[in-house]
This record gives sequence, C-alpha cells and structure tokens, in this order.
Amino acid sequence: MENTGKISNAQAVMGDMDICDEERGRPFLMNLKTWKRLLPLAVSAAILIYLFWYIDIRLCFNALMNADMAIYVPSVVVLIFATFLLDTQNLAATLKHFHYPLTWKNAFTLRGVTYLIMTIDYSVGLGVLIYYLKKHLGIPVMRSTGLMAFFNGITQKALVYMAIIGLIIMSPTSALLGNMLIFFVGFAVLDFLLIVVLKKIPSRGLALKIKNMNLLKAFHEASWRTYGVLIFWRILYYALFVAFFYVAVRAFNMQIPLVTLIAYVPIILLVISLPIAPGGFGTAQAAMLILFKDYGTNMDIMAFGLTYTTSILVLRYLIGLFYAKHIKGLPAETSDIGKQEN
Repeated sequence: MENTGKISNAQAVMGDMDICDEERGRPFLMNLKTWKRLLPLAVSAAILIYLFWYIDIRLCFNALMNADMAIYVPSVVVLIFATFLLDTQNLAATLKHFHYPLTWKNAFTLRGVTYLIMTIDYSVGLGVLIYYLKKHLGIPVMRSTGLMAFFNGITQKALVYMAIIGLIIMSPTSALLGNMLIFFVGFAVLDFLLIVVLKKIPSRGLALKIKNMNLLKAFHEASWRTYGVLIFWRILYYALFVAFFYVAVRAFNMQIPLVTLIAYVPIILLVISLPIAPGGFGTAQAAMLILFKDYGTNMDIMAFGLTYTTSILVLRYLIGLFYAKHIKGLPAETSDIGKQEN
C-alpha cells in the first residue's frame, strides 16, 4: 500500500523524542545550545542598535504612523496565505519527485506545524520536519536531512537566478550591484558544475563514497527535469514576494519600479535567509536601507522593513496556531534525532 504519511494524532508529528540528559543537566549559561540561540538574538539586536544610532527612532515611528495601512494590511494577508499554499505545494512536490508522496491534507498540517515551531526555534522546526519524514514516510534521518538540504538548495538557486535576471534587465550602474551580479553568476556556474561533476564522476572507490553521502545524494539523483520543475515552482513562490513589495512599499511613500524589485527582492530574501539573525530582524532592514536608498527616506525604509519582518513572523505564527492541535509535548532539543537508527 502506498505510504502517504497520514498524521493520526499529536504524537504523529512530534513523536516521543526525549531531551538529552547531559544537555539538560548543564548550567544554563554553560549549555552550548543556549548560546546558539542567544547569539543570533545578540547579532540582531546589535544591528538594530547600530541602525537606530543613525536613524531617529521617533521619526521612524512617525513614518510608521503615517503609513497607509489600507494598502499594506490586505497585501500582506494575501501574501501570507498565497505563499503558504505555494510553500506547501513546493515541499510536497519535492518529496513526490523522490517518490515520497504526501497527501495535501497532511502536507498542510506538516507545514503549518513547522511554521509555528520555526518562529520559536528554526532548528527545532527543521528537526520536527525530519523526524516526521522518518516516522511516517519511512525515510532515514540522514536521508531526510539530505532531502531538506536539497529543498534549501532549490530555494537558493531560485533566488540567485531571479537576482541575476533582475540585475541583467536593470543594467546595474553602481559597483556594488555590478559585483553582486558577478558573484551570483559565479555562484550559479559553480553550482551547476558541482551538480554535473556529481552526476558524471564514476561510481567507484572514493567517488562512490562521496556520491553516497546523504547530504549530497539527492543532488545527483535528481534529473535535470526535476531541477527545472522545482526551480520553476520556487521562482513562482518568490514572485509573489516581488509583487507584494511592489504594492506594499507604496504604503510607506516609496515608488519602486517592478524591474528593480525583481533584482532587489531576491537579494533581500537571500540576506534574510542567513542564519545570523532570527526572522531577518536587523539584516533585512540593513539590506533595504542599502538597496532602497534612492526611493525613500531612511525613516520610511526602516519603518517598512520592521513592519514587514514583524508582520511575516506574526501571521505565520497565527497560521501555525491553527495547526497547534497537532502538537503535544514540544521537544526542547532535537539533538537526539540524529542518534536514532537510520
């Protein structure tokens, strides 16, 4: 019978993972995972403090109060629900291409649960996703980790390709944008060559061991057609963000051409994806201040950036709350997942 990973109850999502006794017994400030969680918060706070050192926080607040929320609120609500649908479809399509079918109902539940948990702790959310794939689709933990690495790779490829297309169309005149274009083209070429090498190297000896590494296996197993289809869907997903920015920045007294946003939005999203600041707080605003400087005041840009990151976080959390009934006994750590049998 085909395994569709049906979620039967709360434990189906979370399982019975236990907190590592050694980690739990350590003093709070001596726990490595404590610092792993505090460091991104510290980085985010440091960036925001630096930005507000040069931008009057009172003027920023006034810019927020003067923003046209009749434009912003409907656009961000549409963005959140539309991207939730496409994000779920993207994840299900990726698993399907590797012959791990997931029903739409369970795909929505799984994505909704991870939306909730990832707003609290990204690593825990990813761990839950990997554990679910093992427990209900029979995918070994390291294989699941490899599939998620592949999914993230598709995400990065889509954003890089969008940025390249946008930068070529707008013909960047500044040295910064020109260097970005060179970097992204170089990244795309090297990424393509790496996949070609993984596909072409003979399957014997050391090469076979490298190809069989779970973190790399999915990258050469996927056909070129699979790459094309999944990148297309991911580009469509991020195109919704471009459309959102085009409308939403107008609420903050900015008029940014669509062609410009095709280049800038993927760059901003790539910066936000860096695991150095939770939710992109600080990094998103810094990127927007650099890229949008010709289209608005620092106060308007800062107000938009903070509103954007906050509203994305809150609305995704609310979607997650809808699926909270599938959570019971949220594990504090995910370190034990890798210790389970594959």
